[in-house]
Amino acid sequence: MSRLVAVYARRHEPQWLVDELRANLSPWVDGFAEVDDRARSATESWGHEGALRARQWEAAREAGADWVLMVDPDERLEDRAGEAIRPLMNGRDALYRLTLREMFQPTAYRVDGKWGLLRRTRLFPLREGQQMSAKAIHAPAVPVLTNLLRLDLDVNLYHLKMIEPANRQRRAVAYGRAEAQHGVRRRQWGALSQTHGMRLEQIPEGRQFTPGYSRPYVIPPSMSPGRLVRR
Repeated sequence: MSRLVAVYARRHEPQWLVDELRANLSPWVDGFAEVDDRARSATESWGHEGALRARQWEAAREAGADWVLMVDPDERLEDRAGEAIRPLMNGRDALYRLTLREMFQPTAYRVDGKWGLLRRTRLFPLREGQQMSAKAIHAPAVPVLTNLLRLDLDVNLYHLKMIEPANRQRRAVAYGRAEAQHGVRRRQWGALSQTHGMRLEQIPEGRQFTPGYSRPYVIPPSMSPGRLVRR
């Protein structure tokens, strides 16, 4: 039977947020691999994502993973995710994309414009010889230079950070400063904090995540604006 390991990295996230991530996934994953980056957060405004991805891949290998689910502490998968994902472990090798739902309220996500079209590739088979991205920023969470097909799954991945209004501007500033720090083309991140024309959709019955959003997750003020880190 293939072993599925959920891998995450933590820097400034509170312990309760990590604990709730593990509670969300523990009913159907076989193990966890944590990359602790908290020491670096004290000296680096934005860690090198390529180096972090390599550490995550190695942590998964050390945990005996056959398949890897890459997640962040401020993300949750819907409760039915295991029913859709577990059968894949005995099928074809592929890179699988989940539907990203940006939560703007504890039980509602944004669907206007591009917000309703977001996808994230997070599930892949762990194989020898794989190469992770070496990009300093915006590094994919799955292996690159692979001939594996990229397939979509009808599984919701809920991102919690945007629920608290204070986080929206801080996140936009963080991305802008990180791109400047690493000398890459700067994108327009102002839309992260804009809510004009926002349209929200309630989580459908049967697509909830457990545990729910139980307390505010606010990025520490000490991390803003120049000390914010990777989502």
